[in-house]
Amino acid sequence: MDIHQLKSLVTIARCGTVARAAELLHLSQPAISAHIKQLEEELRVRLFDRHAKGMQLTAAGEAVFGHAKRALHAVDAIRDEANTLNGEVAGELVIGTVNDPAFLRLPAFLRHMREAAPHVVLSLVQTTSGAVLKNIEDGVFDAGFVEGNLDGMAFDATLLRRAEFAVGYPAAWRDRVEAGGLAGALALPWIGTSDDCSFFRLTTALFAKHGLPFAPAIRTDDESLLLELVGQETGLSLIRRDLLEKPGAADAVRTLDGLTVDAGVHFASAIDPAKPSLLRVARRAVQRAWQD
Repeated sequence: MDIHQLKSLVTIARCGTVARAAELLHLSQPAISAHIKQLEEELRVRLFDRHAKGMQLTAAGEAVFGHAKRALHAVDAIRDEANTLNGEVAGELVIGTVNDPAFLRLPAFLRHMREAAPHVVLSLVQTTSGAVLKNIEDGVFDAGFVEGNLDGMAFDATLLRRAEFAVGYPAAWRDRVEAGGLAGALALPWIGTSDDCSFFRLTTALFAKHGLPFAPAIRTDDESLLLELVGQETGLSLIRRDLLEKPGAADAVRTLDGLTVDAGVHFASAIDPAKPSLLRVARRAVQRAWQD
């Protein structure tokens, strides 16, 4: 048994497929599959059930999964401590991202990281806010940028900015929406995202506030596509205010007056991270990027 096999186990358990795990770990799919086969042979248990949509942990796999996460955390902590004792800032950070790089000021963040820690390898993984948080919990990601409200959640999170969301609707539907008001707007087709995306949680809360379930007619996690779909009369959606301020957006998309949803943009990590020294450097780089 080795650390690479445990990483493959934990990553597949989180993302659900060998293909996605291979992308995250920068390995081939046969290598990932071999790791799981070797573990199953050594432990003499089946770790995953294979099905059409991917892979799911068995009862035995769930038990091994918890130990694997703790083992990987310990290995990362040993490396981080050794680097600190040697006066080095080196290692790897896996950081989850959402939205477009400019909005998160990633270019500035990467520049400050290179200046402060040129020997730290950064892996940036684009996904949804919910997936970022779950991957941090599971030890797959070291940190990540997330949108939404993190009140009551067990993360070490730095608020970078507030983000305002408005209800966007097709400009061609203006008379229809204005005549029906909010109640009429909620009854029209809506565009949603995957369940673990902050947009989905915010929209679900908006509908629940008015005693309604949220059942999107179509889903996409691509914000640019979402805005385009609204403009092409596919439906309504919550849209971040800065996206609506882009050139040309106002011609195709209008917003419902008097209704906004407020959320935060955060840089989050585990409360007890495996790589505290590297994360301190990363947090300083994030703060400097947002001060530029």
